[in-house]
Amino acid sequence: MSTTPPRQQLSIEDLNTRVPFLRLIGARQDPNFEDGIVRVHLPDLREELCNQLPAAHGGILMTLLDVAMSRAAVLAPGAPSSTAVTVEMSSRFVYPGRGPLVAEGWVINQGRSLCTCQANIYDANRRILATAQGTFKYWKAHAYDNTAEPSA
Repeated sequence: MSTTPPRQQLSIEDLNTRVPFLRLIGARQDPNFEDGIVRVHLPDLREELCNQLPAAHGGILMTLLDVAMSRAAVLAPGAPSSTAVTVEMSSRFVYPGRGPLVAEGWVINQGRSLCTCQANIYDANRRILATAQGTFKYWKAHAYDNTAEPSA
């Protein structure tokens, strides 16, 4: 008989406030994910987040894609942890990102320790600007616990 303690689920507000980089760039997760899609909004694409075009810097787009996928992994039914770390990620940039942006991430396949996800970034006209697919490893301990180790 297993004596595994139940996982502690972070609230969306905890997730939005505890990731310093997301606060820095002004990104926030939408609390509505009942449809299985996690949405991460960047409502204000400030000049310091842009490249020379000017358009969203590729690192900003990669961050939005990564966060949308990792949060989709931990919010999926049956997720064994409230934290998932990126193992690998492949992305494609389709159009320059300008204006408000939203990344949408969802689970493709979920296992006991790994989860494969996909994400798109859209502009205000719902045009796809970038896409990604990634693999995420569930982390044993609660997020922000510095004793955390990868799950088996």
